[in-house]
Amino acid sequence: MQNLDDFMESLLQEKGINVEGEVRDQLKADMTQRLLNQIDRATLNRLTEEQAIELSDKLDDPNFGDAQAAEFIKNCGIDAQEVALETMVQFRALYLGGGADDTVTEEAEEAE
Repeated sequence: MQNLDDFMESLLQEKGINVEGEVRDQLKADMTQRLLNQIDRATLNRLTEEQAIELSDKLDDPNFGDAQAAEFIKNCGIDAQEVALETMVQFRALYLGGGADDTVTEEAEEAE
């Protein structure tokens, strides 16, 4: 997660956000969670309908964890790293081009 922390830190610096301490840490944590949600959504959007149904069924199994999900995604021919990088670029553009609002909003996420 250090790379994501560094990414968020650079976004805050580029945006000129001058808060420190717990407020900055919470802002980065919120932004990181939103980015991770967007990466998950972008990954799922690349699945076929059949693959999505199969993954949904597998996720109901308590023994199906993150490693198995990552392997399933890989076996579906999806490059998770590529999806993450593309999503990060989009997130950065949205965040830095967002105008007066200092956070990426839920509404902006839904617009994707």
